[in-house]
Amino acid sequence: MNTLFDKIWDSHVVQNVQDGPTQLYIDRLYCHEVTSPQAFDTLRDKGIKVFRPDHVVAMPDHNTPSDQQKEISDPIGCKQVDTLSSNCAAFGIKHFAMGTKDNGIIHVVGPEKGLSLPGMTIVCGDSHTSTHGAVGAIAMGIGTSEVAQVLASQCILQSKPKTMRINIEGELQPGVTAKDVALYIMAQVTTSGATGYAVEYAGSAIRNMSMEGRLTLSNLSIEMGSRAGLIAPDEITFAYLKDREYAPKGAEWDAAVAKWRQLKSDDNAVFDKELTFKAEDIKPRITFGTNPGAGIAIDGTIPTYDGMNEADAAQLKAQLDYMQFKPGQKLEGIPVDYCFLGACTNGRIEDFRAFASVVKGKKKAPNVVAWLVPGSWLVRQQIIEEGIDKILKDAGFELRLPSCSSCLAMNPDKVPAGKLSISTSNRNFVGRQGPGARTILASPLTVAASAITGVVTDPRTLEISPIKAAEVTKVVASKPQDCPNCAFGATAGSQSADGAKSVHKAFNVVKSTCLPINIDNNNTDNIIPARYLAFTTRDPKFYGDAFMHDIRFDANNKPVADFVMNIAPFNETPAEGKREIIIGGRNWGSGSSREHAAWAIAGYGIRVVISSSFADIHRNNLLNCFVLPVIVSEDFRQELLASIDKDANTIVTVDVPNQTVTNEATGHSEKFDINGYKKYCLLNGYDDIDYLLSNKDKIEAYEAKK
Repeated sequence: MNTLFDKIWDSHVVQNVQDGPTQLYIDRLYCHEVTSPQAFDTLRDKGIKVFRPDHVVAMPDHNTPSDQQKEISDPIGCKQVDTLSSNCAAFGIKHFAMGTKDNGIIHVVGPEKGLSLPGMTIVCGDSHTSTHGAVGAIAMGIGTSEVAQVLASQCILQSKPKTMRINIEGELQPGVTAKDVALYIMAQVTTSGATGYAVEYAGSAIRNMSMEGRLTLSNLSIEMGSRAGLIAPDEITFAYLKDREYAPKGAEWDAAVAKWRQLKSDDNAVFDKELTFKAEDIKPRITFGTNPGAGIAIDGTIPTYDGMNEADAAQLKAQLDYMQFKPGQKLEGIPVDYCFLGACTNGRIEDFRAFASVVKGKKKAPNVVAWLVPGSWLVRQQIIEEGIDKILKDAGFELRLPSCSSCLAMNPDKVPAGKLSISTSNRNFVGRQGPGARTILASPLTVAASAITGVVTDPRTLEISPIKAAEVTKVVASKPQDCPNCAFGATAGSQSADGAKSVHKAFNVVKSTCLPINIDNNNTDNIIPARYLAFTTRDPKFYGDAFMHDIRFDANNKPVADFVMNIAPFNETPAEGKREIIIGGRNWGSGSSREHAAWAIAGYGIRVVISSSFADIHRNNLLNCFVLPVIVSEDFRQELLASIDKDANTIVTVDVPNQTVTNEATGHSEKFDINGYKKYCLLNGYDDIDYLLSNKDKIEAYEAKK
């Protein structure tokens, strides 16, 4: 009666912590330059080595310019890339340096090199690690503190999520891709509908989906809150992985495949939740709002406020105001300024074939700026060997170099404020592709069609010329890109900019006035914008100053007058007993796994965040930063907000030993849950790494029998 997820999870349990999480063994840790520097510094602070360096692979991708003939222009991003190189050299970790044949986006490179294999547990300090689940693995995004856990012990402390199966039955129609399937599912499930679950995708449409399509689908699992997304391995999986550089070879391959064939949910497996959708109901999709679940069929119209409650109507209005759209508006035919093909969502060879099949024999619209960015050097080489680069050039497009690029705009590929981008990336958050940028998410086919016409276009209305796949015979190697500001291959250890160390204040009772930030789906891009992720420091004050920056301030850095943090008395600096508690919106902390968001909250002076629901990764990050996430009922959350609306200085008491939250204005209290292990950590300032290393004998015993 076991699910696929159960089988993989249970086979990786080192031990179940009493009244606490599971100590889970990790087969593969991926590191990139943004979320790893502070993790390596943690090891230095503790004087410990990487426990199993052969299980770790690192590469820069977020800061990498898509025009790599140029150096990294930002010295801060340059330092971050250099720090990754230094850390890998110092700790003996495999490093695929920028500009080399092995480099690319970590979630593209891992599967294409056979580093991600069926049955594995895989983690990375990046929320889109769920991508690797497409090979039949448990793949989860984690925060920086958890990256340090895995570096130190090859284990992580996690609570086992519930299981959900999503079946897509039937045959996808022409013009409909895996990206459209994912956007459709998100619109049905919502961006928080899979929170607390690991999702298995199944059904005839999934079984007939290519490996690249499955990687796209699994990639977007996090956008509905899922802890992981996975697909049972089959002949399509095996054909994709065979002869990959790090995949088993010869007799070992045969033995591995025999084992992998057993990785499927039992016929009588019981899921905590199961949903089924018809493939025929799915059309090409686009988004209209500022979260990936705010989507419609490309020939549809934006919802109106009819039938919505006041809170939901306000949320929709805020999204449409930012996007400069109107309720009931049809988006097909509106002009676009930028088109982006790439990201770990759609930066694979199949995506470039799809794009080329639309633009072949046509010309790019003159009003459109287009960025076509492969997900890896292998993908780029394949584009050239298949002649796709010539098709793109003839149509007026430039093929750029591998990078995360405009997905989160940490490199120079930023969409200017107010401009509209149609993008194959994974998030359309406020300012995601650049401060003030507006983003429509779509498939490679839809982005290609729109790039040709200059307006949002249904790809089914244009002629499509299928591109024949060709076998890649070689990949041209190159040396690490020279950059006078970056010492690639340096052996010196990394160092935080100021050498600051986190100092955690033990919990007991927090009694304070509150800061109400009643924004549903308040994502980590809101909590701390991407441009602040390029720093290697962990200084809380630095990140505290960035907390909610782009919501607090406009594009000219002027305070937004009607935002709560700029209104007295809520604009006062948190101190003991004063604004130490946030009353947040529903699904607080959705989006990225960046622990920087938790550092920003802690650095601002917040000790407790209260909501009726949290995104899973962010909740873990808060706990690891000694900020207490408290889940209360929605009715009690509304009561707290109402009390604060009536009296801005309403006191709320959070009693950790007794696990209660009390509204002192009404005298009402609610109990909240926290496992005994984490409660002990909060009350005593106990460190997860110290706990894991105290169980080194159990880890080694697990490895011996594995």
